[in-house]
Formats: sequence, structure tokens, C-alpha cells
Amino acid sequence: MNANIESQNEDAENSELPDPMIVLEEALTLCKFGKFHLRLLFASFCAIMATFSVVTTSSFILPIAECDLNMDMMLKGWLNSIPFVGQIGVSVFVGFLVDTFGRRIFLITGNLGIFITGLLEGTSQTYWMLIIVKMFQGVAMSVAYAAISTMLSEFIQKELRDRILLLLGAFMSIAIIVLSLMAWAILPQTQLNISLWNGYIEIHSWNIYLYVCTIWSFLAFIMYYTLPESPKFLLSDGHNEKALDVLKYIYHENTGKPIGTFPIKHFECGIPNKLDRDKKSNFKKQIVNSFFEVKHLFDKVVVYRLILICGMTFICLATYTCLRLWYPQISTTVEHYYNDHGYSSRFCEMMNYRNNQSISNADVTHPDICEPQVSGSETYMNSMLLGITGLVFVGVASILVHWVGHRLLIFVVQLSCAACASSLYYTNSSTQIAFLISFICAFMQANGSLQSNILVRIFPTKLRALALSIVMIVGRLGSLLGNILFPILLEKGCMVPFLTLSVASLCQASVVYFLPDPNKENKSGDK
Repeated sequence: MNANIESQNEDAENSELPDPMIVLEEALTLCKFGKFHLRLLFASFCAIMATFSVVTTSSFILPIAECDLNMDMMLKGWLNSIPFVGQIGVSVFVGFLVDTFGRRIFLITGNLGIFITGLLEGTSQTYWMLIIVKMFQGVAMSVAYAAISTMLSEFIQKELRDRILLLLGAFMSIAIIVLSLMAWAILPQTQLNISLWNGYIEIHSWNIYLYVCTIWSFLAFIMYYTLPESPKFLLSDGHNEKALDVLKYIYHENTGKPIGTFPIKHFECGIPNKLDRDKKSNFKKQIVNSFFEVKHLFDKVVVYRLILICGMTFICLATYTCLRLWYPQISTTVEHYYNDHGYSSRFCEMMNYRNNQSISNADVTHPDICEPQVSGSETYMNSMLLGITGLVFVGVASILVHWVGHRLLIFVVQLSCAACASSLYYTNSSTQIAFLISFICAFMQANGSLQSNILVRIFPTKLRALALSIVMIVGRLGSLLGNILFPILLEKGCMVPFLTLSVASLCQASVVYFLPDPNKENKSGDK
């Protein structure tokens, strides 16, 4: 009886204390934006570069490695798609574990995994070795990617959070530019052939390219190792003193003032739930407590929002990822058409030109000898144009979102994307094609950044990474399906995949009204 009375008194006292997340928002504002956040942004950039390289490098090596790996068009499609298979297999478990054990440990181990598998990927001598390593690299990518945006958002004060999260979209554009420049510098150097152990291992320019790309995962591993755990996660997990220590550290690094001058001395706030009071550090207890938290994911409102965002993400990534990964192949087709004919033609006529897309690229005098097609400078320049356009569009979106809001901006972006996709039919030059496809990818990228922004802000801290992982599973399924269906639809007609993309964009625009507005719901700070 006395224990019950004490428990009731304790709950009454906690109910009078301020919301811990409101106190945290005030603390983050006091920490300001400074050196610590620049280090965090650099770590996020390296992690984005590392995760993007997992799904992007394949698209650049397809033409030059087709003979070494004996690839036809279907095998190329599976090579583009296989990282998503690895991601789908572990995403839901990763999200659950990230919400249970924190963000930092998975960012460290995930990027280390990408680095190790990247070295194995560069050593690949056969198609099957490459595709198996690529699948495991997708697993490592999923481990790291689930926590990147969550970790970043939980260190940023509310006033800057929208812009910083949209900056992740800019990092993706920069990643495309940097990877394109690296490919342009390394892949055309066909004289880079190294034979080891009497030819048992052959290193070509595409192997070297894969080796060089591992530098980003190594840098991300080092940077995250030097950063602390998210204070928002620590606070929601009941570790108030540790969260305060992290905030004092940020305050000291950003302002240069002594740690003891931090205005907040104690987190005198209500404890989120009884489990946080009783939580022990053992593994079994944390798992049980996390299952208790997961039940909130099945609340009516949360499920409705999760289904809506999952559907939009599926469409977004199914269209964006497949077009971005097949873009170098499309550009190479158009480039070879012009080189062989001396002029450009209508889009459909150039897309139907297959002579340089098959593995039967044999020497005329020696038909049994396969000669790989080395992409010309136009292909790499077009890829950089795609990245630059995405960078500009995401930058503009990060400014406009404060004026027009998330929902209206997504609506306009989707209508613009549909118009660009339909306009491809009327193009008759490589320049027009390059700009329109770049605009389509940029619109879809801005749309994805806006959706991610909404996602990380409307879900509570203890469910955020899990919700993100579920959404990304659905998105990766879209990416996998899109990469497989794209060449099939292309065989039905040159405009079929692009008209499908246009219709998909209109479908997304039609449901924007039902998206929640994070600024209206979280006036006092994110949950």
C-alpha cells in the first residue's frame, strides 16, 4: 500500500515537471551551431558518400567491365539491383536495434562493414563474386543508413532542423558529382592493368575505381568514432546525466566557453515512462523494453501516417533510383548513336539503337574477342549535370519550404516531374535529353528529401529509426522493382517507362493533402 502511494506521488511529481523534449530543445538552442555541428555534417557527408557508392558505382562500371565479368543486359540489371536485396533483408531489424541501442554504434559498424566489403568488391574476379559481395555491402549500407538522418536531426536545434535535413539531399547530389568525377578520372585509363600471382588476380581500372571509393566509408568510420551518442536518444532512454554531459561538450566546442558555464545544470524533467526508471543495462532487458516501445507503432494515427509515407516512398524510389542508375547506360546509348551517325535524332529513335548495348561488342576481324565499351566524356558530364541540378533544386527547396510548407512544395515538385517526363518524347538532341532527365531526378530527389524531413519529425524518438527503416524497406523494394522493370518497359516502347514515371508522379501529387504538417504539430519541438 505504501509502495503504491509512493509511486502515485512520484508520478504526480513527474507530471508537474516539464516535458524532457522541450527542455532538450532549449538546451540545443543554448549550444548554438558551431564546430561540433560542422564535424557532424562532415561525418554525415562521408557516410552519404559511402552509402551512395554502394548503389552507384555499379552503374559506372557496367560498360567497361562487361567483358571482364561476361555480363549481358539482364545481368547488368541484377548487378544494379542486388544491393537493395541486402538492404531489404536487414532493414527492419536494424531500425529496431538502432532505437534500442543508439545511433552511434551502428554508424560505426555499418561504415566499417562498407569499407571491408568495398575492398573485397574491388578484388572481384568474377560476376558472381562481385554480386555476392555487393549484396553483403547492401547489408552494411542498411546498418549505417538507418541512423544517418536520425543522428543528424537529433543534434540540431529546431530553427535549423529543416534546412540541415534538406542539406542531406544536397549531399546526395554532391555524391553523384564526386563519384562521376572519380569515375571519369579512373575508368577510361584502360592501360591500368595489374596482374598478381601469375594472373590469378587481374586488377583493371574498374577494380581500382572500386578500391578508391572505399575511402569515404573509412573516413565516416573514423569521424563517427570521435562523436558522442545522440543526446535525444540518451534522454529518451533514461540516461539524463549522460545526455547533459553530451550537451555540455557540444556547448564547450561550439562556444569555446568552459563546460561549467553551461546554463542547464540538471535535467529536472518528467521521466517518459516507468520502464526508463527501471531499465538495466543488460541485453535482455533492453530488448524487452524495446518491444514495449514498438507497440506504439501500431497506434491508429501512427499506422495511417506510416502507410501513407511508405506508399509515397515506394513510388519515389522506384522511379528515381532506376532512372538514376540507368542514366549512364541511356547517355552512353545516345552518345554512341551520335558517334556512329554523326547527328542526333528523336529520343525514341536513339533509345531504340541497341548496337552498342549488347555484350556482342566484338572485334570485326576477331568476332570471339569481346571489346568493352568505354563511356565517353559526355556520359560523365551528364552524370555531373544530374548531380549539380539536384544540388540546386534541393537548395532551392530548403529555402522555399519555410515559405510555402512541405505539402504544397511536394505537390508542385510532383507536377513538374510529371511534365518533364512526358516532354522527353519531343526531344531531338542529347542536350535536351540530359537536361530533362536531370530535372526529373532533381525533382524526385527534392521530393524524397522533403518526405524524409517529414518522417524524422513526426515520429517519436523511440520509434524514429524503426519507422525510417520500415519506410526504407518499402523504398528499397521499389528500387529493386524499378531497376528490374525499367529495361522490360523499355522493350515495350521507348516512352513506356517515362510515361509510367509521369503517372506515378501524378499519383503522389494527389495524396499530398493527407500528409501531416510537422511545423504545425511540433510547435514546441520534435517528439
